Amino acid sequence: MGRWRRPAAWQAYLALCALASGVYYAFPYEIVQSVVVAVLGMSAAGAIVAGVKINKPAVRWPWYLLAAARACFALAEVVYWLQHFSTGGDVFPGYADWLYLAFAVMLAVAVVGLVRARRPGKDLPGLIDALVLSTGAAMLAWVFLLVPYVRAEDLSALGRAVSLAYPVSDLLVLAVLSRLVTGRGDRPPAYWLFVGSVIALLIADVGYALLELSIGYTAGNIVDLGWLAMQALGGTAALHPSVAALSRRSAPVAAQATAPRRRVIMLAAASLTAPAVLAIEWLRGMPIDVPVIVAGSTILFLLVIARMDGLVRQLAGALHAVERQASTDQLTGLANRRRFYDRWSTTLTTSTGPTALLYLDLDGFKPVNDTYGHEAGDAVLVEVAARINAAIRVGDVVARLGGDEFAVILPDTDDELAGTVAERILKSLSEPFDALSHEVCVGASIGVITATPDANPEAELRRADQAMYTAKNSGRNRVHHSFPVTSAV
Repeated sequence: MGRWRRPAAWQAYLALCALASGVYYAFPYEIVQSVVVAVLGMSAAGAIVAGVKINKPAVRWPWYLLAAARACFALAEVVYWLQHFSTGGDVFPGYADWLYLAFAVMLAVAVVGLVRARRPGKDLPGLIDALVLSTGAAMLAWVFLLVPYVRAEDLSALGRAVSLAYPVSDLLVLAVLSRLVTGRGDRPPAYWLFVGSVIALLIADVGYALLELSIGYTAGNIVDLGWLAMQALGGTAALHPSVAALSRRSAPVAAQATAPRRRVIMLAAASLTAPAVLAIEWLRGMPIDVPVIVAGSTILFLLVIARMDGLVRQLAGALHAVERQASTDQLTGLANRRRFYDRWSTTLTTSTGPTALLYLDLDGFKPVNDTYGHEAGDAVLVEVAARINAAIRVGDVVARLGGDEFAVILPDTDDELAGTVAERILKSLSEPFDALSHEVCVGASIGVITATPDANPEAELRRADQAMYTAKNSGRNRVHHSFPVTSAV
């Protein structure tokens, strides 16, 4: 028989909340229900404070605000039941309503704090996605929750304002929750428990509003389970050991990001709410809210365009990065052999004057690798690239062809000027190099050619290569000029 293991604090708390919810429905008496709701709300506040003390998340103030919000909700329940018992009915609007609305505001601010803790920088894609989802939800809320109160004739101005404030506060909470869900960061179990608690609250609030607008709400209804779950899951999230990761800063990413498939589906559904609202009002014989539909459609259209623009920019940047990687030498950052051949052929094709080519091969480089290792050799190659770049002009192209071979394309350059550049490079490379704290000396054999427009790129490259080998065979560390062979007339 296995040894009994003591449940973790979050497991024990969740079990107690489940037991309290069972008592709430098993004993449908107002006094029992009011006590259960108040105790559960205050216990959630205490559980959040305890969870912060135990698990020590990096950013704590949102959790303390969440605890205060839970306590405010519990206090609102107590005030509601006291008013109910003292008057024999509901009081609307009453003190409890202001506490409920204050709870929603505190919850929204706390969620914003978690969002900022997880990603303190800009996250435009996540913000746009959240706005799309919120706009779609706002249009549906207008039809089912806001319009009935706007057009109700039996409400006072204050009663209408408070009635509208409830769905508006829920939309605020939904907006910041969408921002949390569409943002980046770790998603440990505590994350899902917290998100579940807010979703339970929103489902309960929507269910309550729909019941009030139809058959009426009575305590003990199934929608109460959403409020009970909101308190239970919120306290459990803070007690879970993974809560520290929930407010951990996410890793830096690109400014724009692709959206997962499930999010694309959600965004597509949200974008269709404008025609959906139009269809619902038409099918129900309601007056068509043209300004609302036009405004919602415009906002959704602009948000989707902004998201697409970001994705296109990201794709263009990724393609540019791939192209650059494919044409750049990883070690030195110079053009690689592929890019060199493209530029050499293009220059000869488009130039109107002579084009010079310097073909370099380092002298004495192999002993550096053999004596001090490849890391030292790489350090020398990087410095060689820097010195060659410093010795040429703007518009000239330096490439590493492989190993210790380099080439320099000099557009619109005659043989005399090419020789001057080659000598300048040779002098620069004659200075000692620092190879990982070892001073080493290398030289270079440089072949110099000058090609005419429309010359054969391959033939001219072979001529430059032969010139370089001639310089090497003539004693190394020197420049050799090769001139095209002209036939006698």
